[in-house]
Amino acid sequence: MTAQMEPGRKAMMPTLEEIWSAFGVKLEQFLRSRVADPAVAADLRQEVFVRIQKRLGDLRDPVRLEAWMYQIARNAVIDQHRSRRETVEVSELLPAEPDAADPGLRELTAAFRRMVENLPAPYREAVVRTEFDGVTQKQLAADLGISLSGAKSRVQRGRALLRRMLEDCCTFEFDRRGAVLDCTPRVRASCEECG
Repeated sequence: MTAQMEPGRKAMMPTLEEIWSAFGVKLEQFLRSRVADPAVAADLRQEVFVRIQKRLGDLRDPVRLEAWMYQIARNAVIDQHRSRRETVEVSELLPAEPDAADPGLRELTAAFRRMVENLPAPYREAVVRTEFDGVTQKQLAADLGISLSGAKSRVQRGRALLRRMLEDCCTFEFDRRGAVLDCTPRVRASCEECG
């Protein structure tokens, strides 16, 4: 279905029912080709039509309806894939908290605190408040009387400086998701943070 153009008249916007009749089956086939589960494809079709209904008034050129609708469908598929999270069952035998009595953990925690304390004051405050105190960057900006981009910049620079300190002090081994598996201090007499 394409919007019909009469000579000298603008294209008429089809109703949602007309769109459903013309594209419902084709849209579901399109979604099934991109999603393995037919039930998920059917749910996505419903979601796409909800989005179409909400945004139909925003479509300026009814001739582009089909392309516009398929773009909405592609975005819905992308959103659906992003929302799927891989879950891993954790054994109940694992401790819920790291062993606070572990001397290595205590030393690492103390070294990290010294690194944070060695950050320049504006970056230290931004990192401590957002990472440890749970303050949002927007709230940090309001509290400090600076712009949101200024607050974000301070947090990013503080994190970058902290990362540099960590990398100068230790070598890290990461898993495929970027989580730290192991940390080995570099043997350097000049590493003030590790003591």
